[in-house]
Amino acid sequence: MSPRVIAADWSGAARGEARHLWLASVDPTTHQLLSLENASRQQAADRLIAAADRDPDLLVGLDFGFSLPAWFLRARRIASAAELWADVTRLESWLAACEPPFWGRPGCRRPSGPPEQHWRRTELAVTPRPKSVFQIGGAGAVGTASLRGMPVLARLRAAGFAVWPFDEPRPPVVAEVWPRLFAPTVVKSRRPARAAWLAMLPGLSAPLRERAEASADAFDAVVAAIGLSGTSPPSGVPDPIAQLEGWIWGVPFG
Repeated sequence: MSPRVIAADWSGAARGEARHLWLASVDPTTHQLLSLENASRQQAADRLIAAADRDPDLLVGLDFGFSLPAWFLRARRIASAAELWADVTRLESWLAACEPPFWGRPGCRRPSGPPEQHWRRTELAVTPRPKSVFQIGGAGAVGTASLRGMPVLARLRAAGFAVWPFDEPRPPVVAEVWPRLFAPTVVKSRRPARAAWLAMLPGLSAPLRERAEASADAFDAVVAAIGLSGTSPPSGVPDPIAQLEGWIWGVPFG
């Protein structure tokens, strides 16, 4: 039987993040959406740990970057992703300063440079390309959610989760997801487009449909959970660069 799936559309908001952070749960047998709810970052971690206590055969997908480009980590003598996640003060200082290579805040323009300076290898392997983790402001920015999500990875690992691809993918396992992989043609900012995609899901209750239609954030959580449902863990752990930078679940290695 496939594992139970919970996916989150994450938020890096400094205040009120629960308005934008959604958790979606999918039944492992029917692949139907079971729940869709808001949570703060702390509440989300609490609920994921509690869910794994009840059902260790759990696959969790989190919609943020699990690490940063290898060149950046090496330049700052950060030897592993776990070391990156552990220093909350450093993560917050990068957000506060918005110094190159970070960008996106008012007055902080994107630095020049080749793609390899802005994106991880897993992002370079996807078309269209996800936003850079270095972008911490502006439309579609994922950097703030990523830097404020990384400490949650440390907490989940300490609670017994494997964090893929840094650990062998044994349950319970948490992996990085990009919802657009599972709904590449949907313009999620448009409610009619969200409604059309949701209409294809069998057995979706009216309250859950309304919740997912009403919010692009909630919709992303549903897309990620449905997309992960029925997938199998990759065999083994990828090469050292991917073990440092992370990898998006479902993107072929190359």
